[in-house]
Amino acid sequence: MPILAYVAGNQVGGRLFGDTAGDRIAIVLMTLAASWAVVQRQRRGESVGWWIPSVAIYLFFRGVAGLIWGEDVFLAVGIGLKVALGLAALGSVLIGKALATRLAPLVLPFSDEVQAHPRYRSSMRNLTLAYAIYQLVTVGFEIWLLGETESGTGFLIIRTLIGTVAGFAGFIAAVFYLDRRLRQIPDFQGVMHLFEEIGQALEERRLAEKETKEFP
Repeated sequence: MPILAYVAGNQVGGRLFGDTAGDRIAIVLMTLAASWAVVQRQRRGESVGWWIPSVAIYLFFRGVAGLIWGEDVFLAVGIGLKVALGLAALGSVLIGKALATRLAPLVLPFSDEVQAHPRYRSSMRNLTLAYAIYQLVTVGFEIWLLGETESGTGFLIIRTLIGTVAGFAGFIAAVFYLDRRLRQIPDFQGVMHLFEEIGQALEERRLAEKETKEFP
């Protein structure tokens, strides 16, 4: 939704008020769209967690920077964040404390026994390193793309399309890699089994909530 808001604001605002005003309208709309997504989820009673509000706050300050210093700075902030994430992941591998080792249990319920196994730690180290390389490679691509595109809209559309495909492919590859590697840990049935358990738990919760609404 923030991407669509930016594109709409840039195109409509640019035609009505000029390119400079269109850039700033796009930045404002993108920031508001991110905040609105948080509000809507809260109104529906959905769990927001910490990730979505964090993104909204980031986009707000990024939007302020863009309004003050222009569209190039607005887009460059996103590239700078990728550099920071890539270097942080790489640094965690170099000091022997790979980020994925601690972050993965926040996504999947790995047991303490699995987390203590050397194969788990080596797998998470490899994933963290792959993530760092991916981020730094995409930074190079985005810097090149920023110079080749004539507008922020074109840059965001191309980056979003390519990034979505690459991110999805990377996620699938990571899941299959972990599933194959971690299945060799004694008494662990694999990552796919964890996803099945999560899916069943979510479906049970959905049915329970439905029954509560129908028969309060």
